[in-house]
Amino acid sequence: MGIEWGIAIVVVGFLLVVAASKSVTKPLRWVGLVALQLVIGAVLLFFANLVGEMAGYHIPINPITALLGGFLRIPGVLALIVIRLYMM
Repeated sequence: MGIEWGIAIVVVGFLLVVAASKSVTKPLRWVGLVALQLVIGAVLLFFANLVGEMAGYHIPINPITALLGGFLRIPGVLALIVIRLYMM
């Protein structure tokens, strides 16, 4: 049995122990919270881009801008707009 198989068995065993314990619920809650913030930020940026079409600017929707918009909400989107207008 090679070293690769030994590492694979240890990793799978660790994952099974984590999955079977209750300690896995807290990290999954954080992952869900971050995913929710990502979606909220993407929706806010979408509406900012709809309004921005009239003014002639566009903020790309990527994970970084969506997370910034999601965590900071309206001030974060406004900051992204100001930064984008300053860079133009």
